Amino acid sequence: MAEEKNNEMVPVTAEYEVVDQVDDQAIIELMTGQTIQDYVYSFKQGGRTVEGLTLAGINEAANRRGGIQVEDIRYEEREHSWLAIAKATDTITGSSRYGAYEQAKMMGSRSDPFAFTKAIHKAQRNAVKQLLPVAVIREVLNFYLHRKVGSGNNTQQSLPGQGGGNIATAQKAAFAIASQLADPLEKKGITKADLWNYIKRRYSVESRNDMSEMQWTELAAELKAAETAPKLLEELCARIKQSTAATKVSEVPTAEEPAQEEAAPSGEPQAETAQAQKAPF
Repeated sequence: MAEEKNNEMVPVTAEYEVVDQVDDQAIIELMTGQTIQDYVYSFKQGGRTVEGLTLAGINEAANRRGGIQVEDIRYEEREHSWLAIAKATDTITGSSRYGAYEQAKMMGSRSDPFAFTKAIHKAQRNAVKQLLPVAVIREVLNFYLHRKVGSGNNTQQSLPGQGGGNIATAQKAAFAIASQLADPLEKKGITKADLWNYIKRRYSVESRNDMSEMQWTELAAELKAAETAPKLLEELCARIKQSTAATKVSEVPTAEEPAQEEAAPSGEPQAETAQAQKAPF
């Protein structure tokens, strides 16, 4: 999850962990026919109160808003996890958002029978939340947290699609998590350049500007999963090392290659060319 500031989604580790635990319980309650209790969460962090909607609260807000549909869900089974990607669309404004989540198959030392379901529900949660106007979120928060409706300032409503920063938001989230992963990856012999080369090979891109919103969202989920689960970090490291080895094999120089490395194309400074090849993290 993330904290909203100036219409940007800023990753907050403590908030992410708290709401994730609440949503895990909500999904289990949903699958076992129990009554979901928690629509909101509230806790202290750094001397301030952090409040937000759980998965159940987001679904409630989406129902109140109306017009939000999950149009597409994709998933991938990995050795130790499930990766899910969902696309949600606001049929009123035509705006769409992607949400992704990678769920570990194990809970500590035991298998999690709800791992796949958690991945699907959380991916949908992450997509739908981005389409909810601030006023609707505040209304649901006030109703379930403070038991009063309409105390939020509806004039501050922020409609989806304003600012056009979908890709930038997903990109910033991926950058932030990659920065937090830098030290753990380095301890395993993986540099920022190795990570960037893995990303380029995985998504068949040459520049970060070539990546789509869905790709940035999927990458952020993959990195976040690696940050929170040691086994998923090991899996990520193995994929990066495999990609690095494959890249080295494919880049064996030939007799003709030196002639192709003369200068940057006309109108493109060499400094810019070098900068584009650097790891963006």
